[in-house]
Amino acid sequence: FINSMPMVFAFRVVDCFFCMGPKVLFQVGLAILKINGEKLLHVQDDGGFISLMRDYFASLGESAHPNSADARSRAIIKFQELLLVAFREFSIINDDLIENERRRYRGEIVHSIESFAKRSAVRNLSSFGRFSKDQVGMIYDSLFKALVVAPPPPPVMTKRKSPGSEEETERPETRIELQTFRVFLAEIATWSRDEYVVSNGFQQRVEKRLAEHEFIDRLFFFWDINHNGSLSFQDLVNGLDRIMFADLMSSIEWFFALHDKDKDGWLTKDEVLTLSESLLFIFRAEVGDAYLGTVSRFMTNAFEYGDALLPEDGTPPMSPPAEVSANTAPITPVTSNQPYLNLATFRMVVLADPLLEAFFDVDLPRSFKLAPAEDSSGPRSQLGLGLLGNVGGFFSQFVTEDNKKIFNSFVDDMGKAIGKHQVVQRPSINQGERNALLQEPLHSTTRHLQKIKTQGSSETSTPSAISTPNSASQSATSLQPKTPPVVATSPTMKPSPITPSPYPDISLLAKANAAAAAVMENRQAFKIDEVGDEDDLDEGEIGELGGEDDDHMMSEVDAFLEANDASVGAK
Repeated sequence: FINSMPMVFAFRVVDCFFCMGPKVLFQVGLAILKINGEKLLHVQDDGGFISLMRDYFASLGESAHPNSADARSRAIIKFQELLLVAFREFSIINDDLIENERRRYRGEIVHSIESFAKRSAVRNLSSFGRFSKDQVGMIYDSLFKALVVAPPPPPVMTKRKSPGSEEETERPETRIELQTFRVFLAEIATWSRDEYVVSNGFQQRVEKRLAEHEFIDRLFFFWDINHNGSLSFQDLVNGLDRIMFADLMSSIEWFFALHDKDKDGWLTKDEVLTLSESLLFIFRAEVGDAYLGTVSRFMTNAFEYGDALLPEDGTPPMSPPAEVSANTAPITPVTSNQPYLNLATFRMVVLADPLLEAFFDVDLPRSFKLAPAEDSSGPRSQLGLGLLGNVGGFFSQFVTEDNKKIFNSFVDDMGKAIGKHQVVQRPSINQGERNALLQEPLHSTTRHLQKIKTQGSSETSTPSAISTPNSASQSATSLQPKTPPVVATSPTMKPSPITPSPYPDISLLAKANAAAAAVMENRQAFKIDEVGDEDDLDEGEIGELGGEDDDHMMSEVDAFLEANDASVGAK
């Protein structure tokens, strides 16, 4: 009203607002629409509506009934008529009705405001990188969640170029600090959070907890290229674009640059140790000791090749040497803060380990995952959780996070009481496909063992139509289930059964041959495989391969051996 009405009338509306509350604004607004209802029905577009409202507000000081014969009616101005209609015909609007309607449409209004803010933030980006518009929207959704959990400082005014224009204008820009960045990264990177699958016999849920490590802080300052101590939405898009679309060599170079503190192209011994700790942090939730052994081998090879890079005088290397020998030992050990390992050597150490190579090629880029925002307006279903699972789904729509924690704690205590409470940590890197590939040679070995067993049984068995009682009793005995032998331990411990081998009649040599055949079956084909073996040659070709030259060479070898034997006997 202040920007549209003449000030003398706008102040009257403001006085009523301070006196009677916000219901005055709705009453006056509805009265304006009612008075101009007939004219509004003939409006075709937004321009006509704005023009109509401008003309009406400009005429608020004029007489509402200029053609009336009554002087008192002619003295009533349009603003007085507006207040009369507002307070008489719309008196049913009170504070309770406004609060109910606000609560009813709050979700849609908030969603509309958030959508507008999201579109504005995406539109104001100077570059999307290799992301699509939808992917940038997903990044914004993750950032918005982080802003709700860990609110940032107030927006700062920054000069930025408008899209499609070279002019710089000052606009408010929201920048996040380290704590908000940790929450944001936990929404995107699988290794930056700890996921626990909690089951208690009544429900099953996934709990996510923030992981704190120097690697996350290092990544924050690595993306802060302007050294502002905070990150903008554009900084996050640029940082994710560099790693999520990286190939093998780009991922290795990115990880190296992340730990190269002084950006001189070399890692010191301390930085190599820090890099190893970062790998251990990323692999902390993986099942088995494969990744632990990989990091151990990486450290061994890194220090071995790093020592080989040192010159013979022990001074720090300033440029990569032409050749690197793993057998070269340094004369003077290098200190912890001197250049020690360059990018080429680091790349060589990584490529020497298949698991590290697969991590930088596939697992590291894929560990950053973008997902669309969940629709909070829909019901949250918890399938397969039983009665309490359904109660938890109904419960989660109306209570706060604190009450949810109390409810989950209560159900966990019940699960512990009946012995069904279990917490399992999820691996941060998906290894399902790779595990299937690693199991393929084992399946091939099993097929070869079954083939050997089938061949052996077919050779030893002879078909017979007549069976004797002894043979029948023996066959019946063989069909009975055999009890596995047990190993006697201490009197206080229960004996543990030994699982019988599925192939007890096959020798160790045959099992080894089966494993070798499985390996050869899964081995990559080479050009040399196309060349035939010597066994495929006939006698004429074998004769051509030998000759007088071979006989002469063997005679020289025999003479050399006899001379050496004679010298040894004389000594």
